[in-house]
Amino acid sequence: MRRSVAKAALPLLLITALLASPACIFDPKEDPVIPPPVEIDWPDMTSEDDVIKTILLCYKYPKDTDAVSKYNALLHSDYFFGFADGDVDPGESPIMTRAQDIGSTERIFDAQTMLELNIEPEIGSWYDYTEIGGEPCEDCRATQPSYFIRAQFDDETKIFQSPVGKAEVMVIVSPDEADPTKWVLRAMYDLCVVQ
Repeated sequence: MRRSVAKAALPLLLITALLASPACIFDPKEDPVIPPPVEIDWPDMTSEDDVIKTILLCYKYPKDTDAVSKYNALLHSDYFFGFADGDVDPGESPIMTRAQDIGSTERIFDAQTMLELNIEPEIGSWYDYTEIGGEPCEDCRATQPSYFIRAQFDDETKIFQSPVGKAEVMVIVSPDEADPTKWVLRAMYDLCVVQ
């Protein structure tokens, strides 16, 4: 009889010991503090500078629910990114299409654990740009700012970054096809060779 009472009490003693233990698996932990959502003042895209401001905001807040859609809407239907000479392996295309850029940017925004982009000057010195790839570019404007980008992904310890003080990009904008009062990114040419 005593033996069956001891057997019946054993699970109760184990549960009591687990609950009383400071390292107990049931030890309540404080919930992580979730900061309130950031109110982002997205540019209205009525000036050329709004294009650069929007890019910077997308990269500053990549986890914001609007970042991907704002970035995608920023790209003209004929948009492309041209890599600098030396940044492309032999046999690879020096051009990244709109679809490739969107896919790449979405992966970066999703996988980044640290992402920093600076473009200087943020307010561009714009000039007329009349053709892209030998084709006329009506009402296009261009600027050539310096930039610095640094990123880290998932659990990797490696940090990817552009050379400090050596990176430039040509930003070409044009009126939006759907709304000519707004500006979009028509093309970009990276003028930096990453070493």
